Amino acid sequence: MKISDDYRAKYRLWAENPRVVAAPAPPRLPRFKSRRFTSHAEMNQWKQSLLRQLAQSAPGNE
Repeated sequence: MKISDDYRAKYRLWAENPRVVAAPAPPRLPRFKSRRFTSHAEMNQWKQSLLRQLAQSAPGNE
């Protein structure tokens, strides 16, 4: 039987040749204190700016 006919061949090949790849370090979260928001819109705006900062400081963007 050819490997191309076996649908489980890739899983068998992966199991026979394991390769460990280190995951990149996660981005460090900035320190922020407890806050109170007057509305959901204000909280969402703060959250959006925080996510934007995290995305810009990600290792792949530098």
